[in-house]
Amino acid sequence: MSRTLVFGGAFDPPHCEHVAICKAAMKELGADRLVLVPTCNPPHKDGGFLSYDDRRSLAGIAFAEFDCVIDDIERERGGDNCSYKVLPILKEKYGDIVYLIGGDSVAHFDSWKKPEEVARICPIAVAAREGYSGVADGIKSIESKYGGDFTLIKYAGRDISSSLLKARLLLKEEVSELPSGVMREIREKHLFEDFMPWIGKLKDYQSAELFEHSKAVVKRAVQLNSKHNLRQDFESVFTAALLHDNAKQRPSLDGLDVPEDSIGTPVLHQFLGAEKAKRDFGVTDVSILDAIRYHTTAKADMSTLEKLIYTADSVSDDRTYEPIPRLREIAINDFEEGFLAVLAYTYDKLESKGGRIYPLTRDAYEFYINKVRE
Repeated sequence: MSRTLVFGGAFDPPHCEHVAICKAAMKELGADRLVLVPTCNPPHKDGGFLSYDDRRSLAGIAFAEFDCVIDDIERERGGDNCSYKVLPILKEKYGDIVYLIGGDSVAHFDSWKKPEEVARICPIAVAAREGYSGVADGIKSIESKYGGDFTLIKYAGRDISSSLLKARLLLKEEVSELPSGVMREIREKHLFEDFMPWIGKLKDYQSAELFEHSKAVVKRAVQLNSKHNLRQDFESVFTAALLHDNAKQRPSLDGLDVPEDSIGTPVLHQFLGAEKAKRDFGVTDVSILDAIRYHTTAKADMSTLEKLIYTADSVSDDRTYEPIPRLREIAINDFEEGFLAVLAYTYDKLESKGGRIYPLTRDAYEFYINKVRE
């Protein structure tokens, strides 16, 4: 009897590790057919950046050696495509199926809709990858809660984030983690060029060093969003991170509305940045503008996007001085702990200097740090 491996994903873009994981899983599980299921508006992630057709096309190129089937069930259904609804249909269509998921999905399995039903539908293979420890224990926990037949395949893949690859492609950086055919198709079809006008304008507004910092913040923000399943819209994260310092080296007020007590202070650029992002880049989303507006001072009761940009700005890879590497590790391991650690470090540093601490920063410290210590 033939056995089919089902592998779903945004494929936005499909990368070499996707291919390697499927190849290893098929060999280990004795599957002789691969079915790819491109997602369409997944409920538990931030969705696809490219169109469905482009993602489908790139997946076909990446997996060409498998002669695989690309099933459009999610696009055809159009609506709720949770696994507990889609897998039974695929099982009826293909017979003996095994559902392949990544090790990061194990950590969030409880957040899936009706996980107990997903566990009962078919065997589930789990591909571990670097940076996600405790996958085996996570599988045991799932089986004890929901039953099911889970297998941890022996292949452990490299920790490659599709979100980070997207960001690097949009920033026009070299990307070696994509199959050559996929990279060629991206170039020929001019994909991932949506932000090029903004990037060109930002380069005119910033020194080379500051522009490199902006790119580093973009990459850290999208990485934290993906790793911690924060469910923030990719374009919102990218935009807020890219433009967070757009006014840092152009402090002219230009008649824009900023708090009077910020004028002439190091925090002016965050308020100006929000206003100039609206005026010069056409950003109208209030959540994005607020993430820019409070990225230096923080404030009480921040949104997830605001905390994300605030944290990413502080722990971007271009900051190598102590204790930033330690704070970066905390944020990578636990987002909320990382945010609190950055806020506490920033406040303590300002206090030790003996100067004025901006009221919003005091508010944030009282709201988050003192509340935790009470």
